[in-house]
Amino acid sequence: MLEIKNATKRYGFLTVLDNFSLKFPEKGVVAMLAPSGSGKTTLLRVISGLEKLDAGELVKMPGARVSMIFQEDRLIPVLSARENILAALPPGKESEAKADEMLLACGISQAAHFLPRKLSGGMQRRVAIGRALAFGGDILLMDEPFKGLDTQTREDIIRLVLSQRAGGLTLFVTHSMEEAQRCADMILHFKGPPLTKFDHA
Repeated sequence: MLEIKNATKRYGFLTVLDNFSLKFPEKGVVAMLAPSGSGKTTLLRVISGLEKLDAGELVKMPGARVSMIFQEDRLIPVLSARENILAALPPGKESEAKADEMLLACGISQAAHFLPRKLSGGMQRRVAIGRALAFGGDILLMDEPFKGLDTQTREDIIRLVLSQRAGGLTLFVTHSMEEAQRCADMILHFKGPPLTKFDHA
């Protein structure tokens, strides 16, 4: 269960969520499109727990585990690609196997022991995606996750995300209708700022 009820969020004099309500499906991929600066990222940050609402309520399943792919890669600079993935997992052989599996699935096994500064932008993005997928969780939040990937790599990663997230709930912020149509079971067109209304597609 994931639902936003009468949510309001302000940054100083700027209101980005204004009495906003939305109930999400229990599973599937929900794509959210809106103009830049309209509040989509804030909505994801509220769901993740990184931001608190000024008014309204966030309702989600007790104990729900949330994973997030940010717009930025947010890799730990002193850890290798493999270690960055392991940082999101509990210690143990099973986690090590999971990290190796994800590196292979993301096509970056050859760079497993490279620090982020030694990786191309596209490879850093794949490490960030692999880390979130390895963590798993009940809800995956993706904020423009495929930017910086070439066409073939993007298609490979989209297939990986869809296969890994079958049966779970994924919320996907994008500016690309093509990506939304390729990935999503439901597409929401938001109007903002502030976020107040949406249309199903």
